[in-house]
Amino acid sequence: MNYIDKASDYYSNTRTDLLIFLDEKKTNLKVLEIGAAYGDTLYYLKQKGVAKEAVGIDIFEDKKNPGKYKPLDRFIFGNIEFMDFPEYENYFDIILLPDVLEHLVEPKFVLEKAKKYLKDDGLLLVSMPNVRHYSTFKRIFINGDFKYDESGLFDYTHMRFYCKYNIEQLVLNSGFKIRAVKSAISIYEGRSMAKIINTITFGLFEEFLSLQYFIKANK
Repeated sequence: MNYIDKASDYYSNTRTDLLIFLDEKKTNLKVLEIGAAYGDTLYYLKQKGVAKEAVGIDIFEDKKNPGKYKPLDRFIFGNIEFMDFPEYENYFDIILLPDVLEHLVEPKFVLEKAKKYLKDDGLLLVSMPNVRHYSTFKRIFINGDFKYDESGLFDYTHMRFYCKYNIEQLVLNSGFKIRAVKSAISIYEGRSMAKIINTITFGLFEEFLSLQYFIKANK
């Protein structure tokens, strides 16, 4: 997987969509983000006072743009699949996995590892793309095109593809209990054709209209 060639804006993104599950009244939390990129989301939580300690892990270190990294308590560069941190066992209140698991060879192994680092009353927040989205059918079966892209559903660094059911099963089979599941169209503000269709069909076609799913889970 080549992350070096990706545009730098691929890594600059505060994931407020995933944070919808957080109670921002809670403060002084210890937060780990796997796939932290430049640390924008963790820094946002630090600025809000939600995170007392923010630790980011990312497979790619952008040595050409060191100034883009936000000041966190600790930044670790490397492949989480081959790393272990016994000092962080039962340590974090929140663990974030924003669109990360689909990039991994062994996502279940990483979730099991994350479970070790999570406190007994901690929360795991996961987002993953939904390959059942109608654009997949259109691209492959109508256009006859399976070309990979810089980002999105057909990101060329994706190792695996998931539907909603598979995402839920991955989390459950890794030893977590799912507390909430939300689709992208249910959390984004504003009007869109997908949102209108989902409303008038009472959610019947939600899995074909949602690009992502967001999961809140605990031990």
